[in-house]
Amino acid sequence: MKIIAMIPARLGSQRVPMKNLRLIDGIPLIQYSIEAAKRAECFDEIYINSEAEIFSEIATDTSILFYKRPENLASNSTINDEFTLDFMKSVEGDVLIQILPTSPLITPEEIRGFVGEMIEKKWDTLVSTIEHQIACVFDTNPINFSKLEPHISSQDMKPVSSYATVLMGWKYAKFLDSMRNFGFAYHGSNGKTGYFKLSGLTSIDIDNEEDFELAEVAIKYMKKKNQGFINRPEYYRSKKTN
Repeated sequence: MKIIAMIPARLGSQRVPMKNLRLIDGIPLIQYSIEAAKRAECFDEIYINSEAEIFSEIATDTSILFYKRPENLASNSTINDEFTLDFMKSVEGDVLIQILPTSPLITPEEIRGFVGEMIEKKWDTLVSTIEHQIACVFDTNPINFSKLEPHISSQDMKPVSSYATVLMGWKYAKFLDSMRNFGFAYHGSNGKTGYFKLSGLTSIDIDNEEDFELAEVAIKYMKKKNQGFINRPEYYRSKKTN
């Protein structure tokens, strides 16, 4: 079984200009995902998928591969299904794992766990998710609680999951079959779809400038923590004496 990692990276970005090339602690944003994918050691090949040749330089520098997508698949209106289909038609494989570069705190262990579940449970599609264990509402309607019941603590509430999007996995055969039959495949269509829970700093996804600032703080914090420079928690203590 050939397992391919694809890191999609358009040069253009409306909310955060050229965000995939923007430096955090001296390193381009996209390189955090590249290094995590490499350290996961579960891929036969790792690709950056982009229309911009500058990403081929980063691919070369980090010893991975570069796939140049057509310019017409690099606009703001291009959807994930379109550039994934183009990639699958050009790069042979059995399982494709998409890793978004906008979640720079994804870990090798999480990637390895995601790929392991995809293979072991034989999912056609696997989606990374984040749980929200708090009262949730959709279109003004309660999802995991009733307005006609007493309030319960959040730790006792049934969690609601949302897409993390950083990791998506598809079997080539099922994805291509869904595109032929339905014209879409991202969510799994009528295949066997699983959901893989992520948590913590991995949930930071860069969509706007504030997200970028948060990610930068978190990355620098983790670097200090890994170097042993973070002190133990301290707490307020009463000044009163008995």
